[in-house]
Amino acid sequence: MYTVLKPIIALLTMVFNGLHQFIVSIGVTNSGVSYVLAVLLVTVIVRLILLPLNIKQMKSQTKMQELQPKMQQLQNKYKNDPQKQQMEIMKLYKEFGVSPFSGCLPLLIQMPILFSLYYVFMGINIGGASFLWLADLQQPDPYYILPILSTVTTFLSTYMMSKSTPSQNTGGMNMNSMNIVMSLMSGFIALRIGSLLVLYWIMGNLIQIIQNYFLIVLPAKKKKHEEARKNN
Repeated sequence: MYTVLKPIIALLTMVFNGLHQFIVSIGVTNSGVSYVLAVLLVTVIVRLILLPLNIKQMKSQTKMQELQPKMQQLQNKYKNDPQKQQMEIMKLYKEFGVSPFSGCLPLLIQMPILFSLYYVFMGINIGGASFLWLADLQQPDPYYILPILSTVTTFLSTYMMSKSTPSQNTGGMNMNSMNIVMSLMSGFIALRIGSLLVLYWIMGNLIQIIQNYFLIVLPAKKKKHEEARKNN
């Protein structure tokens, strides 16, 4: 995997070191704080790159919400034939160019970046830098606070991405189940990897949650309010 990711690792190493040197140059002398701030800047950059994809996925989810009446018709029509029901629903998705798993795509696309950052943070010598309760940012959190935060923020992020998508069973697992599994996996992985990388993941989730609010939750509330006003 390292060989495949080598170009990304080299680029991210250069970017991270450059950002860290910039932070130190403006007067941040505490090594732990400077490294955490560098992680925050890297997170913001990655999220800005992913923003167009998030907007695209939001539009896809809006289409799926509009397809809800057609999907309910198919569910009623083939309620005694689950296999046929799934085939027809997937055909409907294909016809309108939407995906039932659109909410998970930003997470999946992040994986190569996450794996690359693992090698970046393992390769740099941060000299046992500490931050808050973390005695060494290159070591796992001994108090399990970061794994818990990773699990919670991952679930909130994926839940908000998928809440506008009609819940459908696909391959025996619906979106809510997938969100829970992915969240628990992120928490389990966070138990075993360096805190600096887990901080990146948590920061990314928090930024994603804010984006989801403005891209998904807020427009949905406005639409609901407009529909209620028209009905009155």
